Amino acid sequence: MVSARDAARDALPIMIGYITLGLAAGLLLVAQGLAWWWAPVWSLVIYSGTMQMLLVPLAGTGQPLAAIAASTLFVSGRHVFYGLGFPLNRVRDRPLTHLYAIHAITDEVYALLASRDRAAMSGRYIVVVEALSHSAWITGTTAGALAGTGLASLIGERVELLGFVLTSLFVILAIENWKAHPDLAVLLSGFVAGGVGLLVGGSAALLSALGTLAAALITLYAWRVHANRAPASRGGS
Repeated sequence: MVSARDAARDALPIMIGYITLGLAAGLLLVAQGLAWWWAPVWSLVIYSGTMQMLLVPLAGTGQPLAAIAASTLFVSGRHVFYGLGFPLNRVRDRPLTHLYAIHAITDEVYALLASRDRAAMSGRYIVVVEALSHSAWITGTTAGALAGTGLASLIGERVELLGFVLTSLFVILAIENWKAHPDLAVLLSGFVAGGVGLLVGGSAALLSALGTLAAALITLYAWRVHANRAPASRGGS
């Protein structure tokens, strides 16, 4: 796993997925009334599918910058830990290349690289996988935004109906997650968090929901760890 050809072969499934999802992200952006060129700008700088999806309604409704920053921390904070576990020692190129290698880590790219033998990966392989995946996301979101702009010129304000893309995406993700990891307590935590967000409303709705969900999941995890340790301690005594 040292050549650009190896990287292109392994990155192809990610690229297909990113182009497809990017189309939906671009359509959503235009449906919210934003200019199409925000799609490539955000895709280049932010490069976080979930956060870009959430940023569209946040920016479209004029939410405070502090609320957007806090939401980004909640949603994309995990990428900090990706950088800690990433095989950075394999990327020995110039500092800018090194920084890009950190910036371009996503869930899918990290999963791909984590499944490979670190000793067999070259820095070139890693950077090419990331660059190809990133370019696919930029291509998808830009194409979606341009297509949405074309639709807007044909159907006018009804293009706002494309806003269902975000809701549909997260509903599908929730269903797939339930199929893979059916956990009633986690599901109920999500419903409670959503209810809190609806009750709070306004610019604090998303932060309230995310904060409630984080607190609920941390509490649930701590309770389960304690519950698992209790039988073990009794058995040992």
